Amino acid sequence: MNAVANQDEIHMTTSELIEAHGYTAEIHHIWTEDGYCLDVHRVLPPKSREISCYDISENDADDLNYKKPPEVRVPILIHHGLLSSSADWVLLGPKKALAYILSDNGYDVWLGNARGNAYSKKHKKYTTKDKEFWDFSWHEVGYYDLPATIDYILEHTGHTKLYYIGYSQGTTAFYVMASEKSEYNRKIKGMISLAPIAFLSNQRSPLLKLVVHFYGIMEWGSSYCNVHQWFPRNRLQARTLGTIIRNAPGSLTKGFCVCWFYLIAGFGSNQLDKSMLPLILGHFPAGASAKQIIHYSQSILSGSFRKFDYGATENLKLYGSTQPPKYDLEKIKVPIVIFYSENDFLTDPVDVKKLVDRLSNVLETRKIEYSKFNHIDYLWGRDAKTLVYNAVLKTLKRFR
Repeated sequence: MNAVANQDEIHMTTSELIEAHGYTAEIHHIWTEDGYCLDVHRVLPPKSREISCYDISENDADDLNYKKPPEVRVPILIHHGLLSSSADWVLLGPKKALAYILSDNGYDVWLGNARGNAYSKKHKKYTTKDKEFWDFSWHEVGYYDLPATIDYILEHTGHTKLYYIGYSQGTTAFYVMASEKSEYNRKIKGMISLAPIAFLSNQRSPLLKLVVHFYGIMEWGSSYCNVHQWFPRNRLQARTLGTIIRNAPGSLTKGFCVCWFYLIAGFGSNQLDKSMLPLILGHFPAGASAKQIIHYSQSILSGSFRKFDYGATENLKLYGSTQPPKYDLEKIKVPIVIFYSENDFLTDPVDVKKLVDRLSNVLETRKIEYSKFNHIDYLWGRDAKTLVYNAVLKTLKRFR
């Protein structure tokens, strides 16, 4: 990616990036049952690339590079992680980013956005200045956002099922949906879990270990100081950080990576191209509620995959028990393939095995071959295509 394009793309929206990369973008506004408006981005190939199915031989149709006409493209929903957005899936650019690879290989690609991020800040009743707007965790993302998005896509395309790829929180939300609303199991052809997060007691991130110790302060800040939103996308902040990183010495840039990304994701990986940092920081972080982060902190401390803990008194009112109920993972019947890596600080292999043992329909658990592959490499790794995305394409064929 040349410097000029990189500079321009820092300030683009996801749909503008898709168009700049030569694809066709659509923005769909989807309303949830509880009043949130989600912007979902659709990636379609350029019209010039569409070809008639009558011009293709049967053998060619099996080729991974075959571009199916839109009427036979099966929809696939990709959902981002915590503090992220749909932009994650296009930043690497054509032939490298997952959204484009899937589009090039015949899929109707939809990029989800969770409530509260840069693209989903509208509500029928509240504004982002109201604490009620931010009264959600990843439970609500799974319980309301995913069903609304899935139903909209299926109705819009006329399909009865779609594929789902979740990354990090995108997997957490899916497990919530498929266990709490079992009817949605019938609407998913297959699910790919990239860096799955349900159990977190063995996570190794030094930064998160520190944050968890201040769990009570986070709750206090949310309740009494009106700190309901964390790390919103800020154009001035992104521009300032980008300028600093572009002009700083290489050692300082590397230090920035270590202090922020590597402390969370895992040390030692060579996958992050430092020249991409200004672009990444133009789109990440994209915002989240404090309650999402608190809920994950509860998961780390409890070692369980369960609903939000409001304390014994409130739990008794809401759940009928002093402890929050656990999600029943055995209710998830969708065929699942899991991708994990040994150097991912957030998805420790022990926690991944605990998850796999509780899911009833895991077709395969795939370990990333590069031993230093970390949590953010799924999104922005220079070799993500060869290490992960090519395997994702092959896996999708198994679900057919």
